[in-house]
Amino acid sequence: MGAFGLNASMMDSANLAWKIGLCARNLAKLPILGPTYDQERRYHANRIIRVSGSYLRFVCNSEIPIASFDQNSEFSETPGAVEYTPGRDLEFLGAFFGLNGQFILGLDAPYHSNAVNSTLKANSKKSPVAPLSGVRAPNPRLCFSPTSTGYLYDALTGADIIHLVIFASDLQGPVRRVLTEFSNALASPVSFFWTYGARSRFNPVVVTKLSPSEAALHLDMEDLAAIKQYCKILYDDRAPDEDAHTCYEVDHAKGAIVVVRPDLWIGTNVFLGDVDRLNGYFEEWLVPVPQQNGTENVNGVNGA
Repeated sequence: MGAFGLNASMMDSANLAWKIGLCARNLAKLPILGPTYDQERRYHANRIIRVSGSYLRFVCNSEIPIASFDQNSEFSETPGAVEYTPGRDLEFLGAFFGLNGQFILGLDAPYHSNAVNSTLKANSKKSPVAPLSGVRAPNPRLCFSPTSTGYLYDALTGADIIHLVIFASDLQGPVRRVLTEFSNALASPVSFFWTYGARSRFNPVVVTKLSPSEAALHLDMEDLAAIKQYCKILYDDRAPDEDAHTCYEVDHAKGAIVVVRPDLWIGTNVFLGDVDRLNGYFEEWLVPVPQQNGTENVNGVNGA
C-alpha cells in the first residue's frame, strides 16, 4: 500500500500527457478532450483516498472517520472504504482486499463515458468485443514473426499514437469482404485515417489467425493492398481457448476494430464492416490536418 499513491500518479500522468500533447499542437480539440482528464481521474482519486484511508486506519488501529469528498456529486457513492472494527482484523482484510484487490493492482479502473470513451451503437444486439469502452485493453500474447513472440502492448507504442487493433480472423470468407472495406478506407483521402494524420496519428495493427506465410499470400492480393502498406500484422497463434480473438470475444465472421488510446485504455470499438462509424467518433475530438502523400510508407513493420 505504500506505493499506491505513486501508482495512481503514474496513471494520472499517462491519462493526461497524451491529451496535453495533442491539444498543445492543435491536433485535438481542447474544450472536448481537456475536461476528460477530470471526468476520468477524479472518480479514482476519490476512491484512492477511501482505500488508503481504510487501510491506514487498520494499520493504526484507529476509528477516525474516513474523509469523504464530492458528497453532492455523482462520485458520492465511490466504493473503496471498508469500516474497521478493532480486534476483527481478518474480517477487515477479507472485506478490504475482496473489494479493492483488483483496483490496487490497477486492473479495476474503468473510466466514465465521454467523448473518447464512446460506445458506438452497432447494427447488432451483440457488441463487437467483450471489453467495454473506458477499460484497460487486454494484453494477450501474439506472434510477431516466425522467430519472435510478444504481447499486444509491444506493438502499441507511441506517446500520442492512437492504435487501431483490427481482428481479422483468417482473412477469408465473410471477414475478407469487410476487411476489404477497411482497406479501402485506409486508401481513401476522405477517410478518418487521412483526415487526421494517417500514420503520424494512427497505428493500425491487424491480428490474424493465419501463420506469417499463409497471411502473406492473402496480403499480396490487390484488395488488401492498403492493409499491407499501412498496417502491422500480428499472428494469433495461441490455442483457440486462449488466443487474442477469444480474449476479446470477437465474432470471426464479422471481425472488429478496437480503438486503443495512447494510455492503452479502450476508446471505442466497432464491427469491421462499420468502419465509417469511426469518422464521427474521431471528428468529435480530433482536429483535421493537411493531407499527406497517399504513397506514405511504413518503416519497420511486418518484419521489413
